[in-house]
Amino acid sequence: MVSKFTLTSLATILLVLSAEADSSFFTGAVYEHARYYSKNESAREIVEINLDCYRKATELASSKGADIIVFPEYGIFPPLERAEVKKFLETIPDPKKDRVNPCEDGEAYSQRIILHTLSCIAKNNSIVVVANMGDLQKCEGDPDCPEDGDFHFNANVAFDRDGTLLMKYHKEHLFYEFGMDLARAQQNSTFETDFGTFATYICFDIDFGRMSEVGQWPTVDAVLFSTMFVDQAPQMISVQFWESWALANNKTLLAANIQIPGFLAVGSGIFHGEEGALAYTFNPDGISKLVVARVPKRDFESVAPYTSITASTADGQWEWKDDGKDVPEVCSRTLLNDSTVITRDYRCMEENMTDYTFVKLTEPKGRVDACNNGVCCFVDYETDGLTEDYYLGVFNGTYNHFGRYNWCEEDCVMARCDSLGDRPCATFPMKSETVFRHLHLKGNFTSKVVYPSVTESGMRLVPRSDWHHHTHDNLLSDIHFDSESGRKLLVAGLKGRCYDKDPPYRR
Repeated sequence: MVSKFTLTSLATILLVLSAEADSSFFTGAVYEHARYYSKNESAREIVEINLDCYRKATELASSKGADIIVFPEYGIFPPLERAEVKKFLETIPDPKKDRVNPCEDGEAYSQRIILHTLSCIAKNNSIVVVANMGDLQKCEGDPDCPEDGDFHFNANVAFDRDGTLLMKYHKEHLFYEFGMDLARAQQNSTFETDFGTFATYICFDIDFGRMSEVGQWPTVDAVLFSTMFVDQAPQMISVQFWESWALANNKTLLAANIQIPGFLAVGSGIFHGEEGALAYTFNPDGISKLVVARVPKRDFESVAPYTSITASTADGQWEWKDDGKDVPEVCSRTLLNDSTVITRDYRCMEENMTDYTFVKLTEPKGRVDACNNGVCCFVDYETDGLTEDYYLGVFNGTYNHFGRYNWCEEDCVMARCDSLGDRPCATFPMKSETVFRHLHLKGNFTSKVVYPSVTESGMRLVPRSDWHHHTHDNLLSDIHFDSESGRKLLVAGLKGRCYDKDPPYRR
């Protein structure tokens, strides 16, 4: 007969072991939201419809054991001109000054339904919520105050499991967004939870050095990223770039994107600093999706995998299969013009590659070299036969983004591409038939942070078991890909970001 003491001791041991096991990971969720918007509806009706989607997504994430959920940029309302966007803004209090819990103080927040609802979503599901909204702050008397007397900030907010506002962060790099004002100063975007320390950033912030710097802080467990991203081939397609950011900075990234294919925005996931994609979705179909994954905490190399992707519409929810099945071969706006059905007709753009040096791969296997302004790269490769055009492209200098923003880049990329006019490598298909068995891409960089990526036909991320990357002490960086069965590669790229040489950011 087992004694009461023995049973009690056994139960205690099991509880301790369970706690120790749970301390090695947290479970994260990101929601790729097909935002609702109609010019025929009031601002409140639009907000309520989108928040109802958030509520259902959070309930589902909580049922799957998620500790935290991240929502996309402009998921509750769209980017609009100043007078129109003001209708959607709420004054967000400073959680550093006072304890703020809108769910517990419903009367005070009866006219601030976004703050109240998000707080209650967190509290009712005992989950940390990170979401994007607009912060309206009166500024009369400030010499920089806009004519209407208010600052409009693109803001992320984080709520603790009990609904308490943990922090707010104002986007520091606006991408056009003329209805919003630039953050007044650089901020500390980190906050604490019961399962780790996190930082949050918003969309265009990822292209600048501050997010990389904070992401590399050893105390930060993960970066929580809300975005409405503009896909650009060949190296800046959403999930491709999210994975490369995580790998280059050795930091977990939870990236929640909008699902509006005609606005060049699709693709979300959870990406580990060593293992790469833990779970992701990239399927331009206008359907919202919840991605959940178990994430190793810092100092823990790996945990037993647990992932899921769930589709969500007004008609119900279902486990998502065959992700990527709706990726078209061509998405270029250069070739297709604008989308007529934004929920279905996916569009992408090309990076500005005007000043790249391109050299064509002409043999089934071999080596190709190219240089540009002091950066030299080579690709050594073996295929089953080149059935499409591939080029090695190299660039070093000041990169001009959409004719408005400038920064320093050092690029070394091998990509499938098609000619257009007098440009031999102008557009980048999303599917290929050329099977690669081996590839070694290498370049010399001055950048301390170099973003590696390897993608295959259908814009799928090549599993990390087939490739690895390394940045050497002498700032040489390379990618090694080997596959006995072969893969139909689209892109292998190394994007160096020489943040220290960036000109000042101007909105």
